[in-house]
Amino acid sequence: MGIFLYWIVAILNNAIYAILMSKNSISYKGVLFEDSFENYLSRESTSICQFLYFLCIDDIAKHVERTFYTNKSWHFKYSVSSMIKLFVVKCFRNLSYDKTISSLTKEEAILLSFYDESGQIKFPSGGTLHHFVKYRLGEE
Repeated sequence: MGIFLYWIVAILNNAIYAILMSKNSISYKGVLFEDSFENYLSRESTSICQFLYFLCIDDIAKHVERTFYTNKSWHFKYSVSSMIKLFVVKCFRNLSYDKTISSLTKEEAILLSFYDESGQIKFPSGGTLHHFVKYRLGEE
């Protein structure tokens, strides 16, 4: 496991208090959905995607963009923060890249922001996720 994944874990550990107080909203197909982390504390089973939805990693995504991308806007077919969160899902579920993609539900895709302006779900392929992890995050 590389340094980047340890960095993500450290940030997740430090963000627990902020998450507990977090309330998020998302607009999907013109409908506003509001949710709070507190709604999931007493559940027996909750998707890792639900927890990642409440975590703001914009500073990490900006660092990855500045460090590992050239000035080419075509690289950003998928949000960098969504791809980072998807990598966390892959590690948490301990699945291959392809199986990670096929394991995602439509609800999880929305939580990870894998949809376009018209509301169509747009998943990356397993190969795209692998390329992102290997060449943008420097993980093997």
